[in-house]
Amino acid sequence: MLSSAAGGWAYGLKLTTYDFKKIMSTVFFAIIKLFFITSLGFVFYKKKVLKEDALSFLTFWVINISLPFLIFTNIVSNLDLGTKPGVLTFLGVSLGIFSLALISALSSLFFIPKNVRRESISLICFQNCAYLPMNLALFLFSPEIRAEFLLYIFLYTLGFNILMWSVGSFFIFKKKKESFDFRSLFTPPIVSVLLSLVVVAAGFKKIIPDLVFSPLQLIGNTTFPLSMIILGAWLAKSKMSHFFQEFSPVLKINLIKLVLLPGIVFLLLRHFQIFSLLGLFILMEAAMPSAATLPIVVDMRKGNSTFVSRGVFFSHFAGIITIPVWVDLFLLSSGLKL
Repeated sequence: MLSSAAGGWAYGLKLTTYDFKKIMSTVFFAIIKLFFITSLGFVFYKKKVLKEDALSFLTFWVINISLPFLIFTNIVSNLDLGTKPGVLTFLGVSLGIFSLALISALSSLFFIPKNVRRESISLICFQNCAYLPMNLALFLFSPEIRAEFLLYIFLYTLGFNILMWSVGSFFIFKKKKESFDFRSLFTPPIVSVLLSLVVVAAGFKKIIPDLVFSPLQLIGNTTFPLSMIILGAWLAKSKMSHFFQEFSPVLKINLIKLVLLPGIVFLLLRHFQIFSLLGLFILMEAAMPSAATLPIVVDMRKGNSTFVSRGVFFSHFAGIITIPVWVDLFLLSSGLKL
């Protein structure tokens, strides 16, 4: 049993299994599922079943329909403004991880070719913050700890979505003399965050009929598979020679993303003795591969979405090894007794 204080909060953490192979197999099968869906997009695009106009529609659908519905239904279903730690704590955590990632990326830019530096920064700064952590929670934690951990994920995504779909991605891809337009804050994903907060704060979620809410959930749940199909299609656009040409920058990005960044976070957690469930959550978020929806964001910002697609793919592949290492290292360092 692990018990320690972190900023006034203490948690008992009990894993249903504490075994490196179990952690690795959980990550492996979660990522393999993603790769399988990605391969469908790859094959459909190569066979011209999925054409450019259909790909454009799917991208539009994810940004403007399914993702906003996913965000809205998850927040309304799971957010309790009275929980501790609260929303502000996780806004701080999301901003903190983003800031550390941005500093790590900017300090390593001389390793990255100039033509893909902005894309590389985005690959380092934005992670798969929900799908993989949720799978780890479902398979590794007891039901009580799992519920707490899943709530952390939903709270974390509030700040993460604002950074990824608005402020953070704007400043990464900002052009010279381009000023920040506050209207960019009101993209469909951000509007869904704000609307869901209003619904929860006003107590309106109790009056939303299931006849309305359930279809919204069903549509929202299409976000993950559609994002992977889009990722596969963008990978299909790439020439095989590009994979080999970009091996070096992609490797460097993955070293920064999956080794350097979680390493810094791990040392900070050790320094401040944050060996609680919150500490494990922070490390896992820092150790996650690049976000599956990132190519859509980069395309929206007029960046090189095909390069980012390759970066996302390889970061997930490398994460099969690196994620279990960091989780296992945290558990060993925390003094967890079985």
